[in-house]
Amino acid sequence: MAPFTIHLPARSADVDRWLRGEVRGEVVKENSARTVWRVPAGTPALYVKRFPAELFRDRARREATMLRALEAAGIPCPRLVATGRNEAGSYVITEEIPDAPILKDLLERGVRHLVKPLGTLVRKMQDAGFEHQDLHVGNILARGGTLYVMDVHRAQKVTRLSASRRLEGLAFTAMSFLELRPLTDVARFLRAAGCDSWQEIWGRLRHALHRYYAGREKRCVEGGRGFGKKGKIYHRTEADVEKILSWVRSGPKTPVKVEGTRGLWRSGDGLFLKQMRRGRAVRYWRNAHGLGVRNLGTPRLIAASDTWVVGDWIESEDLYAFVCTPFGRLDRKRRDGFISRFARELRRLHRTGVYHGDLKATNILVKDDAFLFVDLDRVRFMEVVPERDRLFNLAQLNASLTPPLTRTDRLRFLRAYFGRCASLRKDERRWVREIMKITVARKHRWPPRGDA
Repeated sequence: MAPFTIHLPARSADVDRWLRGEVRGEVVKENSARTVWRVPAGTPALYVKRFPAELFRDRARREATMLRALEAAGIPCPRLVATGRNEAGSYVITEEIPDAPILKDLLERGVRHLVKPLGTLVRKMQDAGFEHQDLHVGNILARGGTLYVMDVHRAQKVTRLSASRRLEGLAFTAMSFLELRPLTDVARFLRAAGCDSWQEIWGRLRHALHRYYAGREKRCVEGGRGFGKKGKIYHRTEADVEKILSWVRSGPKTPVKVEGTRGLWRSGDGLFLKQMRRGRAVRYWRNAHGLGVRNLGTPRLIAASDTWVVGDWIESEDLYAFVCTPFGRLDRKRRDGFISRFARELRRLHRTGVYHGDLKATNILVKDDAFLFVDLDRVRFMEVVPERDRLFNLAQLNASLTPPLTRTDRLRFLRAYFGRCASLRKDERRWVREIMKITVARKHRWPPRGDA
C-alpha cells in the first residue's frame, strides 16, 4: 500500500501497524458509497473510511479538508489522523470519540436536553459558512453535553450562506428527528438555531422529508443495504430464496382468502403467500418498504416476484372484526383510548405523505396496541396528501365499519384525527358533510340504508 500522509504524528505508529496488517479492523458500515472499519490500534481506536476509487474526485481528501476547517472554527468533530490512496480507493483515518453514542439513539430513548444544543451547533456551523448536506441525527455523536459532527465528505465551506440555504439545512436536520420527538422539541431546536417561524420552515421540512423517504424507498429494488435480487426475485439478504421458491411452487399451504389463482395462503411456520395480478407484486413489495421507512405498521415482507409476495404472518384480527366483537366489550375509557390511537396513526399516515387507495376496515390489522396496513398495491406516496384523498380515506373507513361503533365514536375519531389543527377543527361540519356524502355514495355498511 502506498505511504499515507500522517496529520497526527502521535498516531503514526498505530497507522503503520494497521498498514502492515498487524491489527485487523472490524467493518462497522459498508455500502456502495464507502466502507468503514474500527481498528483497535492504540487508544482511542481508529476509524478507517475507504471511498471507491474515482478519477475526478477524492472524497477522502475532501473530508480531511472539512475536518481541519471545522476544528479551526471550534466546531467539535473527530480528530484527523491520516489520509491515503491506493488502487482500491481513497482513505481517511480519524480517532474514535470514546463513550459517545449516536444522537439518534439518544433521542429515540427519550433524551430531550440535547435538542437545544443541536440547534446551537447547527447555527454555529451555518454562521461559520459550513453547509453540511447530510447533517442528520445519525451523523452526530454526543458525549456529555458536547455534540460532534461526523461524515463531512459532503460538506462545503462558503463565505456566507444565504437565508434560503440556511433554511434548507435546518429543514433537513429537523426532518431527521421529526418522528422521534414531539413537535415542541422540533420547535425548540429551530429557535436555538435562529428560526422562529413555522411558515418559513414547514414547506421545506415537508419537502426534505419526502425526498428522504423517496430515496430510501428505492433500496428494496435497487439492491440497497439489506436487500438483493436473484434472477427476477427481490429479497431480503438473509432470505433463503431457493427455500421460498420451493414453498411457493409446491409447499403445503393453508388458504386464508382465495379467489381463483389469486389470494392469500399461510404456511405452518409463520409465513404468508399473497398471489396477485402480474406487476402488482413488485409495487406491493416497494410500497411495504415505503411504509417501513416511515415507521408505519405493515407485515414484514421477505421476498417478491412479479406475481407474488412472501412475508411474515402476524396473528391478528382486522379492524372490522375487532369493532364487531372486542371493541363492544370495552368500557368508555378504553374505547376512547382505542379510537384516539387509531386516529393518530391515520393522521400520521397522511402526514408522512401516504395515501391508501383501498383503506377499508378489513385492510387494517389490529395487533395489541398496533395497527398494520395491508393490501398495499394501491398505495401512493406524495409530498402532501390532498384534502380530497384524506376525505376519501375517512369515508372508506366510515362506510366499512358498523355498530357498535356509534355516531359519537365516529365524531370523537374525527376530532382526534384533527388533533390540534385549529383550521381543521373550525372546518369540522364541512368535513362531516363531505365524509357522509362519499360514504353514502359507496356500498356502505353504515349508516343503515334507511338513514342514508
